[in-house]
Order: sequence, then C-alpha cells, then structure tokens
Amino acid sequence: MSYSMLYSSGISKTAAVIIAIIVVIAVIAGIYVAITSVPKPPASPSPTTSPTTSTPTTTSPVTSPSPSLTPTKPKEKTVIIYASLSEMTTADPSTEFSNSVIWLPLVYEPLLWYDPLEDKFIPALAESWEVKENGKVWIFHIREDAKFHDGTPVTAEAVAASINRTITLGQGAAYIWEPVKKIEVVDKYTVKFILKYPAPLNKIASSCYAAYIFSPKVVEYAGAKNLTDPKVAEWFNAGQDAGSGPYRLVKWDPENEVILEKWPEWWGWKLPDYPMKSDKAPDVFIIKIVKDAVTQERLVLSGDIHIAEYVPLDDVEMLKKDPRVHVVMKPSFQNLLLLFNTKKPPLDNPLVRKAIAHAIPYDEIVKVARAGIGRVASGPIPHGMWGHFDNLTYKYDLELAKKLLAEAGYPNGIPRTLILTYTAGDIYEKRTAELIKASLAKIGIKVEIRPMSWEEQWALAQSGWENPEAAQDLFIFYWWPDVVSPITYLYNMFHSESKAFNLCYYEDSEFDKIIMEAYKLEGTNKKKALELYYKAQKMLYDDVPAVALWDMVDVRVAVKGISNLDKAINPAYPTTIFAQVLSVEG
Repeated sequence: MSYSMLYSSGISKTAAVIIAIIVVIAVIAGIYVAITSVPKPPASPSPTTSPTTSTPTTTSPVTSPSPSLTPTKPKEKTVIIYASLSEMTTADPSTEFSNSVIWLPLVYEPLLWYDPLEDKFIPALAESWEVKENGKVWIFHIREDAKFHDGTPVTAEAVAASINRTITLGQGAAYIWEPVKKIEVVDKYTVKFILKYPAPLNKIASSCYAAYIFSPKVVEYAGAKNLTDPKVAEWFNAGQDAGSGPYRLVKWDPENEVILEKWPEWWGWKLPDYPMKSDKAPDVFIIKIVKDAVTQERLVLSGDIHIAEYVPLDDVEMLKKDPRVHVVMKPSFQNLLLLFNTKKPPLDNPLVRKAIAHAIPYDEIVKVARAGIGRVASGPIPHGMWGHFDNLTYKYDLELAKKLLAEAGYPNGIPRTLILTYTAGDIYEKRTAELIKASLAKIGIKVEIRPMSWEEQWALAQSGWENPEAAQDLFIFYWWPDVVSPITYLYNMFHSESKAFNLCYYEDSEFDKIIMEAYKLEGTNKKKALELYYKAQKMLYDDVPAVALWDMVDVRVAVKGISNLDKAINPAYPTTIFAQVLSVEG
C-alpha cells in the first residue's frame, strides 16, 4: 500500500527536561470522557550542570472528603501519546487500505501475526493451524477464550463471515484472498480454507490489510440487511469498533486524534509468555496528528508527546546523545520509487528511461536527502525481504546516460521540460526531487518540480490511464507491503490490471504471467518461485518503468520511561506501533 508521508524541515530546538507523562482518565458511566491535566516538565537544566531526568508521575482528580467516609481514589491510568504525521482515513477493517493501519492491528486481530525478521508466525485468533493436500487446504483452530469487544465469542462463523465480506466487497487489499475458492465452517472453533492453488495462506492471513476479524453483530448494530450492506461501512466509519484486540476504539477524530483504551478482557493479557504483550502496557494510547517533523521533535523534547513518529533525520545523531530521549531504528519494508509515464513521449522509449536511471545519484540521495539513514535500493523488493536481489541497482554513470540518450535520438538532450511531482511538505521527497533535477540537467534533461498534495498527484497519475499526455512525466512514490511477499510490490505497481497503483502504466502480459505463477508456487516450491520473481524483476530492470531509489529505515524517538519500543515495531505492519507491547515504567 502507498501513501505519501508528509514531512517538513527546519532547525530543531531543544526544550525542557523530559518526564514520562502518566495521566488519569475520567470514566463516567463506563464511557471514556476526558484526560486530566498533564504535568509539565521542569525548566531546562543550566548548561553548567548535567541534565536530570524525572521519574514518571501520575495525577488524579481532587475529591472532597465525605464527612464519614474516606473517598476511594479513581484508578490511575497510564497514557502514551503518539504523534503521527498523517491523518487517518477510514475505519472499516475490510476495506481500509491507507493510514489507519497505524491503529487497526490494535483494535482488530487477524488469524496470525508475522515476524519477518525471524521468519516466523505468531498465533493470534488462530492458536494452531494445519496445511493439507499439498498446500490447497488450510485448517485454522480458533482460540476458545477469545471474544469481541461486544462480549460475543470469536468463532469460526465470525472468521468466515469477516473474510467473506472482505472478498465480496472487493475493495482495498481484498485481492490478497484471490487464491481462496471456498471457506467452510467445520465446527464452532474450526475453519477450513479450500484454495484454487497452493498459496502461502499464512502470509495472507497475517496481512496488515484485509485480514481482520470482526463481530458479525455489526449487521444488527448498523440496522443493516447483511454484512455487505453499505450501512455496515457507515457504522464502522462513524468511529465504532467490533474487534477483539487489546484496545478499544473510544474516539475517532481522524483529522486530529484517535484514542484507544485497553480492553481488559483481551485473551492475550492472561498468557504469561505471549510475545505480543507487556504487563506494563499503557491503559490509553492516543494517536495525535502532528503534520510536521520539527514540531514532533519539539513536542517529544518538551514532554507533550511520548513517542515521535517522524523527526528531522538531520537531528537523529544529536537525539541519540540526548539523555532525555532514546532513538529506535529498525529495518523497514517501505521504499521510495520514481515512476515513469511510459505512455508519454519521450519516456515511452526505454532507452530514455534507462538514461535517466543511470543519471540518478543514488548514493548522494541517501546521504543528502535521508541524512545517510536508509539504503540505496536494488530493485523494487526491499533489502531483508524474501525475493530481494542485490544486483538490480543502476550504476550512476553520466557518460553512459548521455550515450543512451543519443541512441534514443536525443544527442543534445530532450527538447521539452519533464514534469516531476512529489508530495508537498515531504522534505525528503523534495530533496530527492532537487537532486534528480540537478543531475538530469547534466545530460540535457530539464525538469520542472511540482509539489502537490498526495490526493492531487495520485488523481493526476491515475488519469494517465485514459490520457497519458495530461499526467505527470515523473512521480515520486512510496510503497509498503500488505502481504509480506514480492507479489504485493510486483502486482500492485506493475501488473497490467492494477489500475490504482500501476501509475507507470506498464503493460506486459508475459510479466503478468510470470509473477502470478511465482505467487502460486510460493506455497509449494519457493526455489522455483524465487527464480520466477527474479526473472520478473530483471524484466523491470531492462524495461525501466520505474526506479527504486532507497529502502527506508524506521526511526522513532521516545521519552525515557517507555521501553520495548523496538519490539513494538514490525516491518510487516508499517507505521503500526503495537501499544500492547510497550512498557510504561515507574
């Protein structure tokens, strides 16, 4: 899935000494209402003294004593405030395919979780599973102690109903279930998936999109006829949840904040060795929208937020040395690409595209645009993911680029100016665009850079399927996986039937055939599948419909007093912070 992350840059400021903030939730009639005042950190220490770090504190409402009884203090609740750069989108677990992935995995659960760094699957709603008939039948055994937030049990019927709704609606990442022929309920806690062909259903069932299970009672709550009735989507998108996860959705204000509250009945809290939880997880997890990296840095240093999703990368080394915060950096499966309009001259000529590919200063882009935090890409599949190959990077060679342009019929450069769009506010895209423009000028290619909102440039690019002349020539574009498989990159961005995100308009029936055959073999013959995935990526390397620029590294900054942040980040679930894994000390 792709969205463009909104960055901006500026000079960072150091604020006050950090304390981890723990506040009180006022609960009236069982409904979350408000948070008590947050204590501010003390003034910054004198430059001549060592900084001090306060122990996390708590606050509680003041209650007037009764004449005859000592009042009972309300239970103090720990709160973590997390700053996110981008607004949320929808709240429907079947169709959401964008920024709400930040909280969906906390409220809803799939059958399995996937740890790609260890290449292992962790039980979620399915406590065990079996594979039969050479990978064409998968049987999942559902936990008997799991229930939804409405109190109803999680059953095989609920699993089948949830996934069938996702498949029937056919929106977002529903395509991941394409291998499924039929879902059968064997008994109350056993569900069987019968596939059209062997496929890695464990990866599909652990996807960060389109794999979530919800209570079938939403039909009743929404006053709908059935699960596919639009009233159900309206009910979800009004900010109501029907999940089974460790947190409940208690406030849905997608342009400003989302508030989640711990659900004490979650089955995972009771398992002493379950890796997806902490005994000191926050009671409340607040996601605040802060659309500026510099502001996020200032807020985490002042203690007004506890975790910053994005800070200026130029400041990371300074922040690593600051005793008041700690920095976590982990590999990511997110990358940045430059898409070519392959239907619009002169970029309809592969030689021109290849010339541009060899004129891009990849090392300089990572060093300057990303402050050295990241890695030059090698093909569209990121480093560390199965299906990645190290020999698909274009060499930066201006003389070769000029030679290729001459072969294409442009010995003196391209006569018209190419339009390059990037997401306004994203400082790293902006820097990348400027470096590309400067380098292409050296081979006689003029570039006009146009910052646009993500929605505007995406709509412009999509119009290229009907009118390629009206679309941009070059499009800077982020991607991350839904299923942790090469297919999510190769199908979505390059398959001829993927109109939503194949925004280079690449159409090659042989390529389409190869990647689908590779996907079918992932479940039974990974060696052959890998060979086919390489063949497909080599086709892209030769045809150059797009160039992968860098593979990202996730950076998060947290105040002291919050631990396990590294464990709460999983590249298979981009932008998600698994709050139930965090530990609030003190």
